[in-house]
Amino acid sequence: MARRTGNIDEFEFIAIGDYHNQGRLAVEILISGFVFCKEDYVRPWEGQIDNMERFALLWESRNLIAVSTSIQDWLTSSIALELMRQGAMMTVLSSLVAALALPAVLLSATNFIDSKWSIAVDRSDKAGRLLAEVLLKGYQGNRPVTLIGYSLGARVIFSCLQALSETERNAELVERVVLLGAPIAIKDENWEAARKMVAGRFINAYSTKDWMLGVAFRASLLTNGLAGLQPVDVQGIENVDVTDTIEGHSSYLWSTRKILERLELEVCYPVFKSKEKEE
Repeated sequence: MARRTGNIDEFEFIAIGDYHNQGRLAVEILISGFVFCKEDYVRPWEGQIDNMERFALLWESRNLIAVSTSIQDWLTSSIALELMRQGAMMTVLSSLVAALALPAVLLSATNFIDSKWSIAVDRSDKAGRLLAEVLLKGYQGNRPVTLIGYSLGARVIFSCLQALSETERNAELVERVVLLGAPIAIKDENWEAARKMVAGRFINAYSTKDWMLGVAFRASLLTNGLAGLQPVDVQGIENVDVTDTIEGHSSYLWSTRKILERLELEVCYPVFKSKEKEE
């Protein structure tokens, strides 16, 4: 699993840890989605102790760095700093979730971010379909796969699961999934189909304080709910509130290890069965 190309500019697997080419049973693919340099594709996942063969996915770095930098530039602007000083950002997020008009003070921010964000979202969906192709072709050695991603990396995973659900050769390819701060609408997406592609745990970790995710995704999409901000009410999806750890979207860059330790992924859980299978 080294380098694969498709209809996106960059898509490469980077080995992490010491357990490579040792016949390990399981594979873990780790996907960053809010980055400022290429090292950020690997850094959040280092230091985790498990017995899996682990890979970080390096994808579309130019576009992801551009949108992440745009968001960070706005966060350090005088307007944003004043809003944060006044503690007004949660009021802004509440307005967005309630489908109220976007506050005028944020229009400049969203206009500044929108074009880069739209490109990054489109590329994440394409990267997800390419990841599904990789899994279907068995490049991982036909071993059970755990997929973990934050921000747009979580969207890559969701797109992958959607693509797998459209094929007939998808049985038990994915063992576990963890989505962190996922920029994925709840009402407009087929979460049930995605859930059926995962044999074991499917975790949605969210933070109610992640107002920057809300600003980036705009009020028009927040009216349908956003997985990175709230629970997903779908059978078999385990929702975990990480608000105490994540105070802003960039927090995922340095808090993933802490969250994963809390999730206790090494604990065995029963295989998920949908209601259709039970009947």
